[in-house]
Amino acid sequence: MRLHSLTLLAPLLLSLPSTYSFSCSLSPSSIPYDLSPLTGVRETSRVSETPPTTSEAKVFMELCKEGGLGKEDGLSDEDQCPSNTRVCVKLTNHKPSSSEPDRITAVIPIWTTDIPDEDVFTTPMGKNGEEGLKIYVNGPEYAGVRQHLNLSLICDPKSDTPQPTLVSFTAGLLSLEWATPDACPRNGDGDTPISDGGSGSGESGTGGSGGGFFAFLRFVFWLAVIALVLYFAIGIFYNHQQYSARGWDLIPHRDFWREVPVLLQDLFSHVFAGLRGGSSGGGRGGYSSLG
Repeated sequence: MRLHSLTLLAPLLLSLPSTYSFSCSLSPSSIPYDLSPLTGVRETSRVSETPPTTSEAKVFMELCKEGGLGKEDGLSDEDQCPSNTRVCVKLTNHKPSSSEPDRITAVIPIWTTDIPDEDVFTTPMGKNGEEGLKIYVNGPEYAGVRQHLNLSLICDPKSDTPQPTLVSFTAGLLSLEWATPDACPRNGDGDTPISDGGSGSGESGTGGSGGGFFAFLRFVFWLAVIALVLYFAIGIFYNHQQYSARGWDLIPHRDFWREVPVLLQDLFSHVFAGLRGGSSGGGRGGYSSLG
């Protein structure tokens, strides 16, 4: 009897929506972040002129609260963001010449709590995450169009902006930016944000300049390699097309390249001879006596 009851309950349990807990204390690429200070409903909007009306896209976001956004007071259920939604967009139409109130034309869930973890991508910005954190979400479908969120949390220790900025909302892609000190990675103690490239010491500048110098040398090396490859490729093609050359005759400036080993041998011989002469000369103790 008990087995039969479990069999009947199985389809019901499978039909229940799954919830995935996005943690605001996270460590992508082993870089610790704590977004919990960003808890709370955040709003941002953007108005577009669509004569004879104006259209407003208004974003509601609750990153860290387990249940997502709550209900707004004074709104009918059809105008509310769906339950268990972290990010939601409402499109509102307003006609200045009309006495009718603004009309909500669409309520679009962008990031719901049932989005699986594999559809939420967190990427540190900068070598050590010192530039902030990017969150990209593959959201649910709305009116046959898959929704996406591109949230750039920019590390700015001096910013006091309490709300994100709506960059764009086009073809199901919502792009937001938010400059905040809470987007800076944390030190090992979990309390102090890192905003100087992740080192926390004055030595980071020296390491950065050294890394830049070697990066420049690598750039010059590969630039020389690419130039040499192009030189041979173009020269071989030209000799083949212009003179119908074959074999060694295809090499551009063939006589010069044949002399290169001899030139290098002479160069090293002179260098070694100079070194030997300098070392032996260093052993002489001045002038010898003539008398």
